[in-house]
Amino acid sequence: MASVAQRRRTVFELSRGKTIGDVGVERLLAVDFLRFGGIELRPRSSCLPTRRSLAKRVLLRGSVGTRGAKRRVVGSTFHIRRMQFVFPTAFFAGLGFAMRLQEEGHDVVLAPCGINDRRMEDRYALIGNGILPKQPLSDVMRDRERYRDAIWVWDENHSVRENELLRAEKFQVLGGGSWSDRMEHDRDACLAFVAQYGLQPPPSCGFNDHADALRFLDAHPNTAYVFKPDRGENFETWLPLSEQDHDANIELRHHLQSLKSASPFVLQERKDGIETNVEVWFVEGEPRFAFMTLECKRKLAGDLGDLTGCAFDFAFTIPIDSRAVQESVGRLFPTYREMRYTGFADANVIFAKDGVWFFEKCERFGYNAHPNLFWNLNRAPLGETFRSLLDGTFVADFAPGFGASCSMYMDHQAPGRVIEYPDHVAQGLYFYDVYREGDLLRTAGYYDNVLIANAFGYTIQTAWDAVLERANAVKFSSRAFRVDGGGTEFPSSPLRRYEAFRAMGYV
Repeated sequence: MASVAQRRRTVFELSRGKTIGDVGVERLLAVDFLRFGGIELRPRSSCLPTRRSLAKRVLLRGSVGTRGAKRRVVGSTFHIRRMQFVFPTAFFAGLGFAMRLQEEGHDVVLAPCGINDRRMEDRYALIGNGILPKQPLSDVMRDRERYRDAIWVWDENHSVRENELLRAEKFQVLGGGSWSDRMEHDRDACLAFVAQYGLQPPPSCGFNDHADALRFLDAHPNTAYVFKPDRGENFETWLPLSEQDHDANIELRHHLQSLKSASPFVLQERKDGIETNVEVWFVEGEPRFAFMTLECKRKLAGDLGDLTGCAFDFAFTIPIDSRAVQESVGRLFPTYREMRYTGFADANVIFAKDGVWFFEKCERFGYNAHPNLFWNLNRAPLGETFRSLLDGTFVADFAPGFGASCSMYMDHQAPGRVIEYPDHVAQGLYFYDVYREGDLLRTAGYYDNVLIANAFGYTIQTAWDAVLERANAVKFSSRAFRVDGGGTEFPSSPLRRYEAFRAMGYV
């Protein structure tokens, strides 16, 4: 597999006027002009077909042509226009995006804002080493005029002051900012916003101590509730396993009696329905694209074990005028138009027999949702997609079918463990917790999640079979991942949920 340095040298040679026939490119699919990750490749002499309906991806190494019909192009000189990207990051969640942009030939800088946990600082500092240039966000902000022409991509909602300063100074910024941060982290503000448009959460009550909550449960013995701490890790959210509401109520009482923490929490009524996440992309307030994800959060097969951010998911496009969009994010369109909002807007909801129930929204890159979408369904280069969202030229170009993702993790994270995989699965991997040392890719040991495996299929089952094949090809110490994503023998089965959405006319 060619190294990043080798791929970057190839782009440099092309920019100096070498021909594709001289340096070799693995695959070029021609449109009116060639694009490489948002970089325009314009031939001086035309020897390519005028337009091919298949994709616009360029991957270095090898020959030129469409799948099944390779064509070597010799004698054309191309001029490369690179883009520059800055990735402010809190926990390196956007590392995989930054790596892909560098592979597409762009200049990329990681700008971590740092952590407060001194015990993990050494491991945190390893992430991205040997792969991408890194500078502290404070240094990049101080020298920001140097990056005046760059696209700044916020991978999560953090560093709000810096984000808003860049926006005020007319930098190109995608993601983050005060609105997105408020929607994710200020639940009262979020609920007040969606309530204006008729979206309501399941009935909930907040508590500061367990005794009051137990008295509340005694007064509502036939209602099942979910325990949600105001602050904490994903695994601290607790759902009863009992199917009968009365039994689930008793189960929650026992759970509360076992807790030692005195931090505030919410008891939210458990709803019987089908949960999903619906997302719409906006450009200057106008909806341009929508997709849905069906994710599973339990770490172990059969929906056992702790809750995590996402164990695996399936992504697929849906029409903006679909019932799923119009009864969720679609209700909020007037505000986004008024804001002239550019970016992502989502809603995590349950579609139930007694209505639509709202859970949360975060207005940011979602994991695994966006790696899944970009790696499996997006037919444009990543850099081109980011650029077009900001300059207003974005036109959705996503494949039909299903993207599947599978989170791969270590039960006991450790630094320095070697990650091995064959070349043919490399383009399907999205990395989180890695650094390069010589020719070896290693775990940093900061996260338990190491990477996401991604694959495409025309059905949920074939997508899962493909992603499982890729996951099995990746090797590292203490490797773990779910293997049952295409099954129906567990409560949150995406296959069964998709069948339900189709039957109810939502998609």
